[in-house]
Amino acid sequence: MPDSVPALDRPLSPPSSGPLSWLTGLYRPEAPLAPIQDAEARRRAYFVWRWRMFAGFFLGYAVLYFCRKNISNALSPMGADLGLTNTQLGAVGTTLYVTYGLGKFANGVMADRSNIRRFMASGLIISGLLNLVFASTVSVWLLALVWGLNGWFQSMGFPPIARGMTLWYPPEGKATRWAFWTCSHQAGTAAVMALTAWVLTWGTWRTAFWLPGLMTVAMGAALLFLLGDTPESRGLESAKAFEDPKGQEEAGDFKSLFIRRVLLNRNVWVVGLIDLCVYVVRYGTLDWASKFLRDFKHYPAELAGYRASLMPLAGIAGVLLSGFAADALFKSRYRAVNAFSLAALALSIYGLFAIGPDHPYLDIALLVSIGFFVEGPQSILGGVGAVDAGGSARVASSAAGLIGVLAYFGASISGVGTGWLVDREGWGAALAFWIACALIGFALCLFAWKEPKTPSSAH
Repeated sequence: MPDSVPALDRPLSPPSSGPLSWLTGLYRPEAPLAPIQDAEARRRAYFVWRWRMFAGFFLGYAVLYFCRKNISNALSPMGADLGLTNTQLGAVGTTLYVTYGLGKFANGVMADRSNIRRFMASGLIISGLLNLVFASTVSVWLLALVWGLNGWFQSMGFPPIARGMTLWYPPEGKATRWAFWTCSHQAGTAAVMALTAWVLTWGTWRTAFWLPGLMTVAMGAALLFLLGDTPESRGLESAKAFEDPKGQEEAGDFKSLFIRRVLLNRNVWVVGLIDLCVYVVRYGTLDWASKFLRDFKHYPAELAGYRASLMPLAGIAGVLLSGFAADALFKSRYRAVNAFSLAALALSIYGLFAIGPDHPYLDIALLVSIGFFVEGPQSILGGVGAVDAGGSARVASSAAGLIGVLAYFGASISGVGTGWLVDREGWGAALAFWIACALIGFALCLFAWKEPKTPSSAH
């Protein structure tokens, strides 16, 4: 690479010596191959590698959730076994959201210049191993420490996906494509919630971490064979995901582009604040729904777990419909879809509390409604909305990372805040907290209804 390229804009390269030389060497991007000249061979290569990359991104991220959302059904038996209060359980869960949010930003900046395949695979493998350690821990402080470390390595999952989806795929139909990928969130969450509900019928809460941990390590190893790095490393051209009408937007070093397109970008901050509100509700409902159904609705443990797993399943339909509506009806203007979903979400949460116990069919309908309306905005904001907010393929992971910091700050507030409110004021206060955040997100969508154009919006 020429010396004229600024250092901050270069791929990570191993220094000649030093304790971190092995790390930078591990994540060094693969060297470009000679371009494939034959048109038919190039078409076949694009077809195969785009399917391989999408499959790896989808399956890898779904399984990564096995070592994040397995704690949801384990909270109640873990608290009973270790004698922990709701506030302590919330604090343990919150450590992941704090480190995940910070890590998503730091790893986003790093992933923009790293090897996609190795970066993602190592995150899964280490997260799986940390779940094995978590299952062998008894001290609340050690639980919080290990779960916090898990959050950092969990945050290595999305940044390489944001980079890969930007480099490997053209902009046409991007909201729909991102919506299909985002179903990995819901598929992974639903699968692990059903899995841990079944595990808890014959095992202990520790088994709910051992089994997903082993499965995640195995998937991380599989990604090393399934994924590739950049299109150039396979003799192909990267997709032109963003237009640059002036021919200058991609010029300059990484640092100046990062400051202009990420840190000083109003659109990034607006999307991030809305996502903060969405994540309060999303993780509040996902983490605490099973316990809410047990404590307030008086469901048995296994039935509460299965009912709670309906939310991410319904979220798959919400994600797909939101992506289609954003592309087909609103021409990639996402906030109208988000505003409607957040208003309906607030009403659904209120209904779940207001009907009280002994309404099993209404409970099912409202849990489905909550999952449907919370996952659509999360998909748009955390996926295509986050990548588009930066307006440049070179800072796609960085923009998504900053939005992720704000989103997981919301998740952190949700974890410990919900536990604290339940301990002191009861479930009514906790659900009122979720409703208030949904309405604030709705108001932000209205306040910033007219979205500023990004270079990609012309497609």
